[in-house]
Amino acid sequence: MNLVRIVSPLLVLVALSANGQYVEKGIQDGIAVAYRWKHSIGAPSQLLLRMENTTTEDKHVDLVIDLYYQGLTVETLRADTCIRAGQVLNGKVNGIYFIPERLTTEQIKSGDALAEWTNTTIEPAICP
Repeated sequence: MNLVRIVSPLLVLVALSANGQYVEKGIQDGIAVAYRWKHSIGAPSQLLLRMENTTTEDKHVDLVIDLYYQGLTVETLRADTCIRAGQVLNGKVNGIYFIPERLTTEQIKSGDALAEWTNTTIEPAICP
């Protein structure tokens, strides 16, 4: 009985931390990109981005993300920002997030929705 009381909270913690993990999409021209979906009760889902400049120079990033549902493009999202050398832009903390207008939380959670980086331009820049 005591074992059940100990294991149950641990399983809940593992499930909660697994939900909050960013999915690495890769590194292009020194910019590492990752994302995760945030599903809050009573609010629309949010696509949170994490971008890290792993270089020693500032970079201008123009990022285009297509959202697919059941294989069809339903929405295109765009981020246009400048990232200083070594800087990390993280989800809502730095304003790098999207609220899809055409996908519901249920559609996203179903596994039939996909976020793909379709056109990313990264260039050296001087950030303000």
